[in-house]
Amino acid sequence: MAERKNEAAWVESRQRWQINVQVDGKRRTFTSSTPGKKGKAEAERKAETWLREPTVNDQTRAGKLLDAYTAHLKATASTTHYSQYEGSIRRYISPVIGLKRMSRLTEGDLQDVIDLAYAKRDLSDKTLRDVRGCILAWLKWCRRHGYSKLHPEGLTIPAGARKPEKKIVHPAGLTTLFSSEDTIYRGKEVTDWYIHAYRFAVLTGVRPGELCGLQQGDIKGSKVTLRRSFNVHGETTQGKNNNARRTFQLPARAVTELEAQRAQLRRAGIISPYLFPDDEGGQTKEPNLYHAWLRYCKANQIPPVSLYELRHTFVSVNKEMPSGLKKMAVGHSKDMDTEGTYGHQMAGDLERAAAYSEAAFDAIIGKCVL
Repeated sequence: MAERKNEAAWVESRQRWQINVQVDGKRRTFTSSTPGKKGKAEAERKAETWLREPTVNDQTRAGKLLDAYTAHLKATASTTHYSQYEGSIRRYISPVIGLKRMSRLTEGDLQDVIDLAYAKRDLSDKTLRDVRGCILAWLKWCRRHGYSKLHPEGLTIPAGARKPEKKIVHPAGLTTLFSSEDTIYRGKEVTDWYIHAYRFAVLTGVRPGELCGLQQGDIKGSKVTLRRSFNVHGETTQGKNNNARRTFQLPARAVTELEAQRAQLRRAGIISPYLFPDDEGGQTKEPNLYHAWLRYCKANQIPPVSLYELRHTFVSVNKEMPSGLKKMAVGHSKDMDTEGTYGHQMAGDLERAAAYSEAAFDAIIGKCVL
């Protein structure tokens, strides 16, 4: 990466800051009409951005652009996104194509990345799909910057790649979950601080990060609007995707858990913006919630599943719910079909989805009095 060696200068006749920079024989001028130090910094920032862009010719290796893309992600993406893609590039992509010339890179070379990751590393179907997603995102970035014209839309996942079976909480475990509030903490039987969070997650199908990010102001009556999510690094995001930001109707059981959670916070004297805070009123960290859930499972002899598999449990319980309503409830989409748009939700579909879910859980756990 070339470095800027000069500073922007104020051009009085044109009333603007201006800086000229050059790299590999190419010269560019960057300007800013904003007066004062802000304008000077803006012009220099534009120049530095251009200087950071790699220069490409027939001899440029793919590894150079993979490194540049990794640096781009570090500066612009969430820690979770950066960590995942950086790992894929370092472990699986660069070792195979890093020395390839960009001018000679083919779709076959990229398929080799996936095939070798499967053959030599025995990666699962999901991990291989993540690697493929990283490759496609990198090439999209390359095309936007004029570094490549390759469109490898035919990359496939080997048919033999492992597809781990998703686990769920089975009916006996659900009955226990809705009848026992106790866990074992430091050798003593105590009421689990997060008991209503577990139940709410199963009853609504929210993602773990959405559960941790849920705030009191997100709930109006029996409707919930998901506006944020916390990732495993504690960073606030707007959710996994556009469909994740959604509004849904709470079934009656979830309303009961909501009221019980608020009562628990009042008894503890905790005032918090979060619906499911930690025991000091702060943001609940997903790893802490997960460890608490595993303790609860062990104390109550429930075969352990991940927090995300509580979401799978919701989907499995609601087998009879029409697909369109289910997608709307959990924030999934099939090519953004109109069935899942907000306008249709307001026509009574939210209430229908909640009624289906309530009936489904009633059939499994009955009329448990908590």
